This record gives sequence, structure tokens and C-alpha cells, in this order.
Amino acid sequence: MKRNLFAYVLAGLCFLTNIMGACAAEDAGNARRVVSYYGNQRAELPAQVSKVATMGAHSALVAMLGYGPRIVATNRGVRDMPLFRRFVPSIADAALISNGEPNAPGELNIEELLRLRPDVVFMGGIPKSQSDLLEKAGIALVALRYNSMQNMLERVSITGDILGDDARRRAGDYRAYFDGNLAKVRGILAKVPAEKRLKIYHALGEPLSTSGRPSINQDWMDMGGAVNIAEHWFKGTANTTGKVSLEDIIAANPDAIIAMRAADAAFIRADPRWKNLRAVRDGRVYANPRGMYWWCRETPEEALQFLWLAKTLYPEAATDIDMPKEVKHFYQRFYGYDLSEADVAEFLFPQN
Repeated sequence: MKRNLFAYVLAGLCFLTNIMGACAAEDAGNARRVVSYYGNQRAELPAQVSKVATMGAHSALVAMLGYGPRIVATNRGVRDMPLFRRFVPSIADAALISNGEPNAPGELNIEELLRLRPDVVFMGGIPKSQSDLLEKAGIALVALRYNSMQNMLERVSITGDILGDDARRRAGDYRAYFDGNLAKVRGILAKVPAEKRLKIYHALGEPLSTSGRPSINQDWMDMGGAVNIAEHWFKGTANTTGKVSLEDIIAANPDAIIAMRAADAAFIRADPRWKNLRAVRDGRVYANPRGMYWWCRETPEEALQFLWLAKTLYPEAATDIDMPKEVKHFYQRFYGYDLSEADVAEFLFPQN
């Protein structure tokens, strides 16, 4: 009798222990945390972020931090980019939720977001009626700042905090790499007197569109030692990126032209209206490198952009910079991808 009673008590204790363990596991699974950013913003998130919605160049940042396979929703530009599909094959299955850009998403497919229930949505410019729906569904909406190098570095850090400890460590590693490249370029530019700095024109998305100050494009031109001919063209306007005239470009007569799109670089080289520009005559019209995204845009690949610019404009002062070697190192270190020689050439000299 005593033996049976002991057996019953033991079985009961085991049952209670299993129940408590299951409850503890469930509580751990439902654990929430709060990440504060920009001083007065906060995002409430699960302990482990498993699903992410993001768009544009920020997708390359999420992938760099190790969370590319967790992107469940994005825009068509990201999903259809061939290199992104190679680095993050699962992006082909991501839902399309927008036809716009991260801070101006255009028509947002809010129903799809509510169906997918990502843990966090990196997106700005969402109408309050839609952001309220996301909040009620327990989906963290994170709107980050763009259009400056400092904002890009902040986005790396904040995104690392939001995604978790592993992403935070990667963000710190990236910042150390970025700062190291910046120190290299400053050493290069110390050999180039101010009067020898080259004037450049940056064609942003089409031949007659560019940026002035302030903008992320102005920042990488400053860092790379270039003089932006359009630096003051938008002074006093609300937007420092926009259309310009060919007459103004001809009058400024840049030493080099960098086109974001390879097709625009080809157009500028071939169009007779541009032929008398110094940059065209001297064969200094370049297509901007492109990897996960265009290096000149809101991507962590900016760490390569100003390095490439200094090497391209001042090769005699930048003899210690081996861009193919840097490219291979960067993508292996931050994306875990070993590039072939053909890949490196495609990144540095895009044809489309």
C-alpha cells in the first residue's frame, strides 16, 4: 500500500513538473522585449525575430546582419534582383507588399502583411490608419532615417539591436570595417591637394537627375575626395535630388561622370550632345558598381563606394587599394559568399 501510494505521489510530481516545464517553455516563447531608438521611438518585439518585412536597400542591410532568409515580404525591385536571389535564394518566395520605396511605400498591401504577421516591418511613410492596424496586430513598425551616411550607419546599429544579439555583433563588425576604410581613404586624400580634386557629375537613375547637399550621394562624394558639381544646385529647395539641365552640366564641365545605372553611362558615352564634355572626351564615364544593391544607395555596401571612388579618381595616390581583393573580402566577411573572378568583374563593371 505504501509502495503504491509512493508511486502515485511520484507520478503526480512528474505530471506537475512536465506541466510547469511546458508553461515555462511557452512563456519563454512568448517573451517580449523593447528596443528604443532615436531617443523617443520604441519597438516591442519577440525575444527572437523570425519574420521580417523590408524593402529596397534596407533588405541588403538585413541580409548582411544574417537575417536575409527571414525576409517574408519585400518589394519587386529586391525580389527580382538577380544577385539578391543568389545570396538569399528564399527571397524568391517573399510576398510583394509594395510598389514604392522604404520611406514612401506607395500602395502598401496591408492585408498581406496582416496575413503574414511579420515580427517587424522596416518601413516609413505608412498612413496612420494602416500603421494602427499593424500595431493592433502586434507587429512592430520601424521607420528609420535615410539620405545621409550617418543615417545609414545608425540604421545598421538600430537594425542590429532590433534583430538580436547575433545581428548586433555583425553590426559592430561592419562599423569597424567602415571606419577602417574611411581611414584608408583619408590617407589617400592627404596626398591629393585640394586644387587637384576632380569635379564629378552623378547621374542618379537617369542621365539628367542628380543630387546636391545634403544627401547620401553628397556624403560619399565628400568621403571619396570628389567635388560634386551639383552640390549647391538645389540650395533653398525642399528636395536636394531632382532633374537638372544638360546646359548646366556642360557649363560645369566635370572631369568624371558616374552613372548609377550602366545603361545611363552607355547613353552618355554615345549621345552626341554630351561628347564635348571633358569627362566624355577623356573616357571617364563610369557605371557605379552594384552588388546586393547599387553601392551608391542606402546600402551597407557604401563601405565600398567611397573606397572605389577614391581609387577610380586618384589611382596614383591609391596604389595600396586593390578593389577586386576588397570586393571578395567584403562579401565573404559580411555575406558569407565567396565570389568568383567573374562575379567581381560583374560587380565592379556592371553591364546593365
